[in-house]
Amino acid sequence: MTYRCPYCKQTFGEEPSVKCPACGRLLGARPVSASERRARRRAKERIWREAERQKAALGASVPGGGRRNPRFYLVAVLLLAVLGGLLLKTADTASARKAGNPLLRAMRHVDTLATALARYHFHTGRYPDAQQGLYALVRDPADAPGWDGPYVSHIATDLWDTPYVYRPDIPTNGHPLVFSCGPDRRPNTADDIHPDPACFHPGTDWTNGWVSAARRVRGVRVLTKEDTAQGGVTP
Repeated sequence: MTYRCPYCKQTFGEEPSVKCPACGRLLGARPVSASERRARRRAKERIWREAERQKAALGASVPGGGRRNPRFYLVAVLLLAVLGGLLLKTADTASARKAGNPLLRAMRHVDTLATALARYHFHTGRYPDAQQGLYALVRDPADAPGWDGPYVSHIATDLWDTPYVYRPDIPTNGHPLVFSCGPDRRPNTADDIHPDPACFHPGTDWTNGWVSAARRVRGVRVLTKEDTAQGGVTP
């Protein structure tokens, strides 16, 4: 039988091993006969049957153990439930500490309003009237010479979603009345939250160093009554 290299066309009297003796190139695998294919298939089947036999033997030798017992899963579920409860409690405690006492937060808020009113009074010589309200701390009322705000970023409701009470017509120790209605959301009750009177007297050293937001923060626009009339602000 004669063999021929498919690359250099050199012929040989016997089958070359891997490379062509003439050009050195790798030759393709030799054709496999039908008997060789059947032998290989039978060898694979023997290997597969032996593997299955060993797998079955290993499965029979391993006892059922706790993982096949329903109690194992019940205990695991209970442990996970207890662990989840502890994690939730820890998260709630951390959130409560972060949020702080709502009464203390409300006190800080009314103190901030009182300090802002003191700044307003220092620059304009008076407090906002009842018509202007606390919104005069946010936008220039246009009839307050010396206004140099905004003195707070915005006017919102208190922690109980109730508007702050502002009564400049009821002076208390020389400053207007401003307070939060507290948890019951009703004014003039025992849980009303009033600011510290000292917040209305911050001192000239601190107030003289005040810089308005228009000069302190780039891009801040001070709103006026004309802006409000044109839809710029909705109280």
